[in-house]
Amino acid sequence: MQIVQNDTSFGRRAITALGISIVADGLDYFAAPLFSTPLIGDVFDFIITSLLYSITRSKSSTAINMTEFIPFVGDLIPVYTLSTLLWISKELRKPERTYYREEPDYHKNNVVRGFVGTLKRRLKLETYR
Repeated sequence: MQIVQNDTSFGRRAITALGISIVADGLDYFAAPLFSTPLIGDVFDFIITSLLYSITRSKSSTAINMTEFIPFVGDLIPVYTLSTLLWISKELRKPERTYYREEPDYHKNNVVRGFVGTLKRRLKLETYR
């Protein structure tokens, strides 16, 4: 299931992930009797964790989200919001990627080809002697 496309901007992915995180943590607090039951709460946590991973593609954020499966610790801490804020801060500190291809250096390639060709010819001449 893909909520946000991979080629969308970072801002849109960050806002979507943060919105889902805040809503999930809010539901975790306000619907605590429903989500504290073992099976229903775990299914909800699994869905939210996989949804956030599909948006962020961050393994460290997903590992932090897994603390939601710990019985009392995960229910007291807003894990989803904290992990999403951590992911946003990590992404903002990364240098901006450049998506350009380096132009081939034809002169350098010809020099290498010429050297390899010369080497092959000399090896052939030596084998026939």
